[in-house]
Amino acid sequence: MSNIEPYLHYLEIGELYQKLGEFDKAKLSYEKLLECPELESMGWVNIAKIETARGRIQSAKNYYMQAVNTDSAGYEILYNYANFLLDIQDFEESIEYYDKALEKEPNLALAYYNKGVAYAKMEKYDDALKSYNSVLKINPDDAVCLLDIGAIFLEKEEPAEAVKHLKKYLELNPTGSKAYEMLAECFKQLDQPDIALTFLRKSFEFNPNNVVLMYKLGDLYLETGCPEDAKKIFDIALESNSVDAILIYKRACSYAALGDKDKALKELSVAMQFNPLIKEMAVIEKCFEPYKNDEQFKQVINSRRRPLE
Repeated sequence: MSNIEPYLHYLEIGELYQKLGEFDKAKLSYEKLLECPELESMGWVNIAKIETARGRIQSAKNYYMQAVNTDSAGYEILYNYANFLLDIQDFEESIEYYDKALEKEPNLALAYYNKGVAYAKMEKYDDALKSYNSVLKINPDDAVCLLDIGAIFLEKEEPAEAVKHLKKYLELNPTGSKAYEMLAECFKQLDQPDIALTFLRKSFEFNPNNVVLMYKLGDLYLETGCPEDAKKIFDIALESNSVDAILIYKRACSYAALGDKDKALKELSVAMQFNPLIKEMAVIEKCFEPYKNDEQFKQVINSRRRPLE
């Protein structure tokens, strides 16, 4: 057996050069590892990672295969190569190599999890759920996995199942804004907008600067008959996104729901200047229903101003 100590020095030097972005020097250091049988596969993997960082994907793939051929006994190289394939969105082949890694290390929870991610990316949701459930058999308190399972059930329009997993997630991570947001979507699917509003407020409480959340919360306020609350949220959102056509339009809807026709039409006119497609939204918007035969409303809708640059 060779003495690996001198070669570990090359590994440290290569990692330092890689952090500095000096890839040629890093590669030269990693190539020294190829002289050591115990570290050869690690050398190939690190060279592959350099090629990946350079955007040389086919070259990186070739180096990973060198690593796999060098060390076929352990699971680590197979797992690293599978991760690379997942990163480059070669999902089917990544699953193949996660399976190979799992043959050698059946309790490798990360391999099951990443395999689930690959299936989910391919929209093979039942297969993804099987992989995620394998993670939970090994680690029942894997919060990230519970969140992803909730997301899949939400995508499958099975909100009751999603709720079960999202609530388990929140037991482990009570400040998880995304889970509260997803629970709100679940209860919207279950046609319980008031409960959805409670969860969306909670999500916003933990992530108050998220403009997408502001939009969703304002929209749900409108849906549940709270236009004043909706307007307040859209006001806040527009403080940092003053030219967002959709936010302006939604504030116009808030004014319309409040019965303030002048402000509603003024905001609608501005929104249409930023995005003419707003017109198509306004003509079917419930909030504007009382104004459909109003001459001022017709004038705004039929105006032909050129969109703002």
